Amino acid sequence: MTGLESLKTQDRLLGNQAANSIRRQIVNGIMPPGHRLLETSLAASLEVSRGTIRSALMQLTTEGLVSQVAFTKWEVAPASVYEAWELYTLRAALEGLAARLAAERATPESRVQLENAYAELERAAKTEIREEIIDADFNLHRVLVGMSGHGRLVREHEKLIQQVRFQMTHIGLTARDYSHLLKDHRALKDAVVKGDAEKAAELAASHNSAEVERLLADSTSERSAETGRQKPG
Repeated sequence: MTGLESLKTQDRLLGNQAANSIRRQIVNGIMPPGHRLLETSLAASLEVSRGTIRSALMQLTTEGLVSQVAFTKWEVAPASVYEAWELYTLRAALEGLAARLAAERATPESRVQLENAYAELERAAKTEIREEIIDADFNLHRVLVGMSGHGRLVREHEKLIQQVRFQMTHIGLTARDYSHLLKDHRALKDAVVKGDAEKAAELAASHNSAEVERLLADSTSERSAETGRQKPG
């Protein structure tokens, strides 16, 4: 018999679509950390079965965006400076490896893709619209990691940067000065394009280290301000 599509395939596609929809809500801050995720409510909103929602939530759990509580309850994962620190330090290691491999394995076509991604980041920076700049920033890193030719690295990196964006939204990490952001990315891009694997790896790691330092500095300032507010006056 021909012409029939597997229902299992349809279910899997629906689960992925549901996960995509819920992921956007979480990453963009519409569903905050600790928000209860009710299967019945989500199923009604997305007009799918509870089984499809359960599949989507399990997928988002493996991505670190959702936590399962007591086997039957779901909630949006927590956000904290410590969670962000773990993600940024792990990102430094992954992107350092990716940059090294990208520089070694770059092709004329992939170099053009990276140049185009950097040009898009420049255009986004001129708008000074934070979300557009973040989109272009992450896209450049996706292109760079894709140039590594390392499938597992690409998949794990995609999960990681979704979590990074989630943490950025909810811990209030301030936007970087755009001129410094462009300077850092230009240097990284140039090292990869020129095939300088050592420099590319070093720049990718130090780029993330700078974010960690800003993160910790922001956290220290916030704690100091909170302590000042709590002192009896």
